[in-house]
Amino acid sequence: MKSVNKVICIFILSIMFLAFLIFDIIFNKKSDNSVKKVMSPLEFVLDNNKSFIIPEVDSFDSDYTEKNKNLAEKLNITEDEAFILGNFAKYWAKNLVEGRKVQLKNNNLIYYKFGYKTRFNNSAFCLKDNKPTNEYAFNKQLKMIRRGKFVILDLDTDKIYPISKENRHKVKNYIIVRKNHVKNTEEFKPNSVIEPLINNSFPISNYTSGNIKIIVSDLTTKLIPDRNCSSDICKEILNNINSAQKTIDMAIYGYSSTPAVEKAVKEAKARGVKIRLVYDIDSKGLNIYPDTFKFLKLIPDNQNDRNSAEARSTMHNKFYIFDNSTVITGSANLSHTDMSGYNSNSVIVIKSPEVAKFYTQEFEQMYGGKYHNDKNSTSNKQYDNITVYFSPQDKAISNGILPLIKNAKQYIYIPAFVITEKRVTSELIKAKNRGVDIKIIADALNASTKHSKHKELRSSGIHVKAENYAGKMHSKSIIIDDEVVVIGSMNFSNSGEKRNDENIIILKDSKAAKFYKNFFIYQWNKIPDKWLKYTPRAEGQDSIGSCVDGIDNNYDGKTDGEDEACKKLK
Repeated sequence: MKSVNKVICIFILSIMFLAFLIFDIIFNKKSDNSVKKVMSPLEFVLDNNKSFIIPEVDSFDSDYTEKNKNLAEKLNITEDEAFILGNFAKYWAKNLVEGRKVQLKNNNLIYYKFGYKTRFNNSAFCLKDNKPTNEYAFNKQLKMIRRGKFVILDLDTDKIYPISKENRHKVKNYIIVRKNHVKNTEEFKPNSVIEPLINNSFPISNYTSGNIKIIVSDLTTKLIPDRNCSSDICKEILNNINSAQKTIDMAIYGYSSTPAVEKAVKEAKARGVKIRLVYDIDSKGLNIYPDTFKFLKLIPDNQNDRNSAEARSTMHNKFYIFDNSTVITGSANLSHTDMSGYNSNSVIVIKSPEVAKFYTQEFEQMYGGKYHNDKNSTSNKQYDNITVYFSPQDKAISNGILPLIKNAKQYIYIPAFVITEKRVTSELIKAKNRGVDIKIIADALNASTKHSKHKELRSSGIHVKAENYAGKMHSKSIIIDDEVVVIGSMNFSNSGEKRNDENIIILKDSKAAKFYKNFFIYQWNKIPDKWLKYTPRAEGQDSIGSCVDGIDNNYDGKTDGEDEACKKLK
């Protein structure tokens, strides 16, 4: 009798649970979507191209509109201030939800269990009945705007304009920044030792010849990252995922959410493509990007370097093998900051079964549980005008890079995230002393660290500019004598050569070298000469856009207005 009652009880509980689920689906209208585009802090375009509007509250527009004019009168502020508030509100919303997976529930966006509407109500930008819902935050934001002397920065021409309706209509691609951020652009002229490009513009982001394509991204024009796969680098990766027929092997440092990539991976799996993944895990079982663990659910055939007998270093590769015939590799992580073009990166696409074989041999070692110094050295990896080096077994700096520097005759141009390797530094100084023109664009944050060699290089007469933009100079490249290009994942450091899993390509191609040289010149000319002598702060007055980009640029745990360097701007 007791067992019968138990069965009945379980049956009733099951029915109640099922009824609850049905009720939740019907009445809460819960579904999974991605925010494709933020039109305003109140209106969003979802991945199904349908609009979603937050009801019952209001905000400023990001343009000069009649609504902004009326709100300005009621709140006793100027139209210009309403325009700035509208743009900041849009930046705030984009950084919060654009490109993210969300659920729609009770007229709200839910992301990571947080309700967007609650966050918006507590922000400086939410209005209800023509009044701020958080008056303290609103007044604080307004005070900052009045103190900050903001301007319109035209991202296409680098010109700045005072805030006004007339000036707004002169530009299409723009961002609102403090005038302090761009005053150096006005005060300092491009370095005369490098020939300026016409109008300082660089419309071409890639070079293609035969089975080779080089793609670069420009940190000087993309001052706010997004999750829309908006860079040519991301689009190239996406196209190859979508066209893969049999296999995709990925070796990535980590992943931050880019919905278009996730969608492409799902569709590739659905059509029968076998996808495998290797990635990095630190000693605490974490990855640099928390979204990596969500990505693993899409690709269950995965391995990480914690499973290796040699697990103390970093799996820092960023390469992809498609159908054993195409390789994409370079400096770009599968992160939204790299995939949107916010950081400067370079990648190379090689359509070659022979080169793909080199990368497959490396991938198989890692997928099989061998990483770092536990890996075996593979055979000579040279095909046509391409030579491949893998760290740490191939000693890429010793065998690949140092001979190139020693043999340079005219120039060496280096866009680099990190230069800390002593022998590289020494050989660059020797090259300078024998008359080689050497110029380096360094990442601002890394140039400020104690291990950076930029001070030693500068003191030896080498021109080193530290970039002064919100994004990172994340490339790990070298261009030499209109003859050679180096592209890869390896920073020019001791750990890059001797401990981490890395790869570099040395390409001997005159046209490719000239293409990359011109891109280097373009970026060099956009960085004021002041930064040949000084090093800008990665977040704050020195770096354009760094206080409105929603990114913790100097990794101190504080973003934009929370950062002391941004608070001090006047």
